[in-house]
Amino acid sequence: MNWLKRLPIDLALGFFRLCSMIPMPIVNMIGTGLGNLLYIFLKKRRNVGLVNLSLCFPTMNDKEKHQLIREHFQELVRFSLVYGLIFYASPEKLRKLIKLRGYENFDQFRGKRPVVYLAPHFLGLDIGANRLTLETPGYSVYAQQRNEYLTKRIKDARLRFIKDKGGEIFSRQEGLRTIVRKMKQTFIPFYYLPDQDMDERDSVYVPFFAHPNCATLATFPKLVKLTDAEIVPMATYREGNHFVVELFPAWKEEYPTGDEVADVTRMNRYIETMIMKHPAQYLWLHKRFKTQPGLARGKLYENC
Repeated sequence: MNWLKRLPIDLALGFFRLCSMIPMPIVNMIGTGLGNLLYIFLKKRRNVGLVNLSLCFPTMNDKEKHQLIREHFQELVRFSLVYGLIFYASPEKLRKLIKLRGYENFDQFRGKRPVVYLAPHFLGLDIGANRLTLETPGYSVYAQQRNEYLTKRIKDARLRFIKDKGGEIFSRQEGLRTIVRKMKQTFIPFYYLPDQDMDERDSVYVPFFAHPNCATLATFPKLVKLTDAEIVPMATYREGNHFVVELFPAWKEEYPTGDEVADVTRMNRYIETMIMKHPAQYLWLHKRFKTQPGLARGKLYENC
């Protein structure tokens, strides 16, 4: 690729590299100030978050909703400022800044069984995944970017600690077949992101918090059934001046049950418990309810 097309990306990544060197107490201070400004000026995106909160928490008053979205913008800035960690940080720095909690919940199955990490869209999902690769190789998927060079840099960053240990990332277009085969052959865990609105195709309508119709991919129970995998939920949180990758206990209940709606509902209900630990750090600015039965796509966000 022509160097002129690479230059903006290299400059942007250089900026993130510098930001990732800022001490966390200062990152937190910047996040508060700049997050407040984004909350004020990014009105449309703020309104997306407020719509989501209104649907999920109908008893939450306006002051509480605005406060939560303000805090969300602050967290968004903080996680953005450390994004350069996944490209440049040394293993020593990652281990110092990003702690593991509950790693034994995965380690008991390591090399013995296929494992699916249930990893919802928290702001720290990328740095959490990067930190886990210091302990074990993993599989995940990537979205093709418009710029091929950016796609390559992202893939290289995600694989930099595991490319010689069997870890791989797959294009979304490849489907599940390759991932299922690899998981059954190698017992390398798969980092699965379950909670995006991908329209009605391959989705079912299930509750998400108080909203009864959240179009949710039904892929998760199918993947678990095909691989006979253990389910280890995980999330990455900021706690004070460091981050925590928390791995929750593996599900002991029979899953999947064969009832697709019940199985996807079970997944969403568990995600809710993970969100409520640090609600401002969940990705509320995504149009999670864009697809609705009987409505034009995006109708609930028409004023955003």
